[in-house]
Amino acid sequence: MESDREVLRPSEITKERVEAALKADKGSEAKMVSFAVQELTKAGENFVTFVVRVNVKFSSENGDDVVSYAVKYDPRRCKAVKDFILACFHKELVFYQNIVHDIQAQLHEIGLKPLRVPKCFYTSLEEHREVIFLEDISKKGFKKSEFEDGLDVAHTTLILEELARLHAASYLLKAKIPDLAEKYPVLNLDWVTYADSARRNTQGLFGNIMDSASKLLRHIGGREVAVAWLEENKTRAAEIIEHELRREPPFDVLCHGDCWNNNVLFRYTDKGVPVEVILLDLQIVRLASLATDLNYVLHTSLEGHTRRENFTSFLAIYYERFTQVLSAGGSAVPFSLEDLTQEYRNHLVYGLIMCLMSVVFSLDWQEDASYSEGGAEFQDQRNKILIRAMADKPQIRDKFLFLIDEMIENGIMV
Repeated sequence: MESDREVLRPSEITKERVEAALKADKGSEAKMVSFAVQELTKAGENFVTFVVRVNVKFSSENGDDVVSYAVKYDPRRCKAVKDFILACFHKELVFYQNIVHDIQAQLHEIGLKPLRVPKCFYTSLEEHREVIFLEDISKKGFKKSEFEDGLDVAHTTLILEELARLHAASYLLKAKIPDLAEKYPVLNLDWVTYADSARRNTQGLFGNIMDSASKLLRHIGGREVAVAWLEENKTRAAEIIEHELRREPPFDVLCHGDCWNNNVLFRYTDKGVPVEVILLDLQIVRLASLATDLNYVLHTSLEGHTRRENFTSFLAIYYERFTQVLSAGGSAVPFSLEDLTQEYRNHLVYGLIMCLMSVVFSLDWQEDASYSEGGAEFQDQRNKILIRAMADKPQIRDKFLFLIDEMIENGIMV
């Protein structure tokens, strides 16, 4: 839900920066008359940065007009993981400044439509004044899905097809740019590499998440094998994340990295049928197995029964669109649908851990809380809060238990 309420103008959003974005968008002849800042997202969204709408009145040779931009700023707002978020902000900035142009050029060269992401008109990495001005796609009729408990088949299909286009275009790019991370070193920044303290912080974050999950399971009762797995593996959480994000041909591609239902918008027909998706928040874009993106979206954004009942068709839909892009580029698909299915299963642990994170954060997200630090007493208190919260959120409890049962059935938690 959006808001029309004006807000205090952040120091990052200056007249000079708005003018620069306007001219990049509308041409050098466009002259800004005035601008105002208003809320764009509701409370609880956009954990890592602030996002506002900047409305601009301007004049040009065609007369007076208005335009709006979605502006991201203050990557330090989430103090608990500040260094990681700063790295992510840098990655997203480089994606919009450079990487996306390589992807779009590749798709254009083979006669396909551009990747569906917002246009970017201005960026700055000036310390303590970082900012990204993006196209305000809500003005084109894009909005969030109204499914609070999980996406349906139609919405998921659109996401999978667009992920396949991103992945396949980056695969084709290898003929020209064998290693995107060599050209864009920022892609090497990830959970265990973004700073000297990255491994310790990542271990703290995901170790605590796995500890909380085990305590939730103990409270619910049953599933002792899953409790034991979580207790045994929580001390090696960072190692697991690093292993899951390893690059192994032929599946290593440019991944979105954070593709879930909060980071996509849809355009609908008058009858409410979703017909187009646009990918947002490419702040964890990385080179990794395409199966990490698939596991991420299917485990964080769907109800368990939707994922189970449509799993085969979901991978077939993704594979078909991936194949179409490679065929247009004159390249053979380097793996079969069966290979893709196995690769997906090989990364189920990644889907598990990312879904556990979404469950824990959905139960108790506090912007200033340190999820990677704190002693045993702090963690115990937090776990008690999570247990109480789950009692009030049965849909999250169901999602959590379905996930655990799925991992037991697939031989992950043994």
